[in-house]
Amino acid sequence: MEVQNILFPTDFSKSAERALPHALEISRRFGGKVTILHVRTPFGDDAGSPEFQFFDQGKYELYVEKQLEEMPEIIDASERVDTATARNISAASGILEFADDHEIDMVVMGTHGRSALAQFFLGSVAEKVVRHASCPVLTVADHRGGYRSRPVYRKILAAFDFSRASKDAVRRGQQFSQAYQADLEVFYVVEQIVLPPLDKFWKASVRSELPEVVSSARKAVTEALGEDALGSFSLNVQVGDADGKAEGEIVERARAKEFDLIIMGTHGLTGLDHALLGSTTERVVRIAPCPVLTFHGPKD
Repeated sequence: MEVQNILFPTDFSKSAERALPHALEISRRFGGKVTILHVRTPFGDDAGSPEFQFFDQGKYELYVEKQLEEMPEIIDASERVDTATARNISAASGILEFADDHEIDMVVMGTHGRSALAQFFLGSVAEKVVRHASCPVLTVADHRGGYRSRPVYRKILAAFDFSRASKDAVRRGQQFSQAYQADLEVFYVVEQIVLPPLDKFWKASVRSELPEVVSSARKAVTEALGEDALGSFSLNVQVGDADGKAEGEIVERARAKEFDLIIMGTHGLTGLDHALLGSTTERVVRIAPCPVLTFHGPKD
């Protein structure tokens, strides 16, 4: 895994600050460089608010320059760190454009973890970057009870669903875990696909076929990682409980077993597909009890 150029986007909030130690840790581990980026979007906020109707562009730019000048001062002098600014109509677009133009290998950023209702209306910069970025994205949430926010990766959970995106994520996740000599668990959830009145019969049927499902999953993961990888990961297959959705099982597994990092692939759904189907990866990013590293799957 090549992680030489790491992008750390910031709006100078507490949410962003939580992600900075992760960017620095990964840069040290892989011998890379961190670029601290602020995207200027003075007209991207609520135009109905008085503070933006009478926006002081000069004062804003001086504030940004001061913040960027001070950030390297809190970082060890041995770290390879640059600062940059960009201007765009939205923060997400600015981050994605900068990442593409500067051959960024990984984006490390904070996420506010908005509620479902606020998320529906407002969207999320982090989730838009996760959905569209061509490079891996590591998200670190804002304050959340029991959140494992320290940049220590000893136990890694890689979500798997037989798709090309998840196979690619597991493969690259294995390389990431090897860099940290971390324990890697590949986790597959058999999602519930029936209405609640029939769920007991469905689960009984699936559990009777579970050995075959486990065998198929192990074969698929081994094909993705190579035959010599058999001893480098553990495989866990579960039948979905509660509402039967994969994101709930992934989050609960990470919380119960205190995983330090979740690794997932994303299909990058957009438009109507995204509106109708949503994204398991984005929902995990929103509620995960630890940082989440996402890899964009190959284009089909």
